Amino acid sequence: MRSNSGRKAYGGFETLLRTALIIVVNVSILLPAAATALSQQRSIKSSPLFIYDRSAAFDLKEMSTREQEGAVIKDVNYAAYASRHGRINAFLVKPKGAGPFAGVVFFHWLGRARGDRTQFLDEAVALSKQGLVSLLIQGYFPWSEPPTDGPSDRQRIIDQTIEVRRALDLLLTQKEVDRRRIGYVGHDYGAMFGGIVSGVERRVKTYVLIAGLGNFSDWSLKYWPVTAAHGKDVYQQAVEELDPVRYVSNAAPAALFFQFAKTDHFITTEAATAFFDKASRRKQIKWYEAQHDMDVESARNDRRAWLTRELRLASFR
Repeated sequence: MRSNSGRKAYGGFETLLRTALIIVVNVSILLPAAATALSQQRSIKSSPLFIYDRSAAFDLKEMSTREQEGAVIKDVNYAAYASRHGRINAFLVKPKGAGPFAGVVFFHWLGRARGDRTQFLDEAVALSKQGLVSLLIQGYFPWSEPPTDGPSDRQRIIDQTIEVRRALDLLLTQKEVDRRRIGYVGHDYGAMFGGIVSGVERRVKTYVLIAGLGNFSDWSLKYWPVTAAHGKDVYQQAVEELDPVRYVSNAAPAALFFQFAKTDHFITTEAATAFFDKASRRKQIKWYEAQHDMDVESARNDRRAWLTRELRLASFR
């Protein structure tokens, strides 16, 4: 017969054994899930889809230079990575001085009012007063190269994403730009390409994604019916691997600020929320009394405040 002290010792050992078994079981359950998540992140990071030669020449040409409210605005163009897309028009907006300055790539929306590189020009000029260098690029897909079919559009999306990465390359060649303080702002399709880039880039500290959609096929199939010529499923399967919603989950440690309109005829609340929900943390979402063009001062003020905080810009009034 065991003594009381023996029973207590045995009981304590039994409790420890059960606890150890529970830990082992839980770990055996959690490890595969964690490994799967890590594998997915690594697969995105190492995806060959958006790999390109960073040594490719820009052949940068400056067309004109002017000053506006103390900012220097350079109208430039450079060679597209894939020559079939011609040249990329852009504005390079700089504060006067030697820096170091933060830097942001701006990518415009597909719309009838300033649906080109001029969309964010006024904001870039205002931000230059706070110590920000901006590169505002002109897109080609789907602006000048509309959607046609799955295989072609798949390649265009890849090419356009690479152009965003090359825009970062060009921004970082500016000697006054602090590479530790880089941001991205995109609206509509500009936000969608930003969503992709957030999952494959590690040079960007923060993203502002304005009225973007999580997948390409919803817009292509609805507004360019030719894309469904071989069947909607065929188109969806061709481009779904490139959908922004697949990449924003891997944006961390970059911070994400999503801006959406309460009255948006193109993006439902459910679609907007689904895009946001997939994003990694840190993230924030805000809704505005606006339509899809997001042409409201409150949205502009909020993203200015966001960039000021995240990129450590000088304060503004």
